[in-house]
Amino acid sequence: MLGNISSINNSILNINPLISSVSLTESTSLKQPTAEEYNVLAGLYKSKNLNKKVIDCYSKALLYQESTFGLLHKKTANSYNNLADAYANDGSRLQALNLYIKALNIWEKLFDLNHPQIANIYGKMANIHFEDNNFEKAQSLYKKALDIRIKQLGEEHVQTALSYQELAYFYATSEEYELALPLFQKAVKIRKELLKMSHPDTATSYNNLAICYYHLFEYEKAYECLDTAIQIRSLIFDSTDSVLISAKKNLKEIEKHITQQKKERFFSFLVKLFTSNKQITSI
Repeated sequence: MLGNISSINNSILNINPLISSVSLTESTSLKQPTAEEYNVLAGLYKSKNLNKKVIDCYSKALLYQESTFGLLHKKTANSYNNLADAYANDGSRLQALNLYIKALNIWEKLFDLNHPQIANIYGKMANIHFEDNNFEKAQSLYKKALDIRIKQLGEEHVQTALSYQELAYFYATSEEYELALPLFQKAVKIRKELLKMSHPDTATSYNNLAICYYHLFEYEKAYECLDTAIQIRSLIFDSTDSVLISAKKNLKEIEKHITQQKKERFFSFLVKLFTSNKQITSI
């Protein structure tokens, strides 16, 4: 741990302007930061949501890694991946995608095509294609990532749960809830066992499963899952959490549907009973 980041950020965040303002020709005694130092600085900027500065630091780290290790090295691949993440977070999806492809090309040459790192990149590329409405490409990459993670990491792994979650979300947003349901269920099962019932990712999985049940008109199951998600988030976040507030509103909405559904079932029962009695009387 770095301690209380908020208390030291002001002094740390002033490092970069000092570095960029002094050239090597002016002071040959000034030591250039290493890639690791640029990566640490990028992490600090990321915590402040200073995306442009994050991009700048990761760009410098990449140049350092390329000049030190060359293109075919895992540290260079990781730098491409870090820079791609930064561009993706900044909304520059095309630049991010191109960088992910460069990282992927390196990993494919260095390792087996079923390496978990390749699955990670497949998942990130799939997210970009999904956001750009390239659904066929996104689906293909989500499936490839899932297949690799099942083979290399097994079913009981948080990354496998992530793949189930992502593919399920893809199907759900395409309104293919029957396909999404078993995948959401698997994500819940894995996260419940590995992350336990006090982790935000477990809450997210229960929330998504609830939404899926809702669209399949299984309101009681939707209520149960959403109520579980709320209980988990209540342990982690305070009452002002926006996701928690929204979930509580949705729970009330589901409750109305359950009441209406029960009324409809009772009315249907009465109709059947009346029809049955009428037939008996006529006999």
